[in-house]
Amino acid sequence: MTSRIRDRGTVGARMHDGDVTDDEPVPTTVRDRLTAAGLSESRIEQHMSAGRVRVDGEHVSDLATPAPIGTRVVIGTE
Repeated sequence: MTSRIRDRGTVGARMHDGDVTDDEPVPTTVRDRLTAAGLSESRIEQHMSAGRVRVDGEHVSDLATPAPIGTRVVIGTE
């Protein structure tokens, strides 16, 4: 049995240019990390205003606080 499908080139837009990689920028702030975890902006604000966000055990009051990979970002009820 022979195939009727022939390579006719790319159909539609190309998915990637040669210089594009699948690497994502690494989240670096508390806001970035919480957003990457799937929290909405409004939910993040609620947790921040309630004083529930900690980075490596320290209370955080600024969403721009650095939180590089390797630090522990926790939302607690205390």
